[in-house]
Amino acid sequence: MKTKSTLEKAVKFVSDCKIIFSSRRSIFQKNFFTLLCFLITSIAFSQSGSCNSEITINGENHQKYNGSEVSFLLQVKNTGTNTDTYQVAAENFSNFAENPDGSATKNNVSLNNRLENKNYAPLNKTITLAPGETAEFYVKLSLADLSKLDQWNGTAVTATSTTCPDSKSQTIVYTYIPPKKTKGIGFYEPLLNLKNKMTPKTFNVFLLRHVAATRFYC
Repeated sequence: MKTKSTLEKAVKFVSDCKIIFSSRRSIFQKNFFTLLCFLITSIAFSQSGSCNSEITINGENHQKYNGSEVSFLLQVKNTGTNTDTYQVAAENFSNFAENPDGSATKNNVSLNNRLENKNYAPLNKTITLAPGETAEFYVKLSLADLSKLDQWNGTAVTATSTTCPDSKSQTIVYTYIPPKKTKGIGFYEPLLNLKNKMTPKTFNVFLLRHVAATRFYC
């Protein structure tokens, strides 16, 4: 009986050790993974903070199309803590609530765009900036379809960090393409609009001669 009792105690002791070891291992693993997640989150947050940027527009964010080309001057700034290279792009964009005049965006049109640096040369589309440094560039827009008038265009300009691809800054520029007969917007007025090209006296003489000629032929 004594031998059996001792054996039972031994088995119980080993079983208790396994439970304790297993519990400690579980606690260790839990603490380890918690620490690991904390470190990963901290590193990601730190990296994200080092990749910040912002894009601003020098002047109004909307213009009226003048018949040839619309030009916006923009500035990208590295607001992060490390030197970074940004990929700059422009694309037609209509995912916003309404145009600057309050009209709906469903009929917005596309425009051709190109990027130029401050010296009016084609932009390389990658800009490397030290922390706090800025660079200026132009976004130039032109009509893609001459029949699409009296409508708006929205163009999104984006700077994406090459160090942290999820870090982006964006702004939108708006262009209004007016009707062709609107004055002062760069489109030609009708050539036969003689009333605007004559003085009141000359115009009255023109009308009298026209009436007289009509009566004569009648």
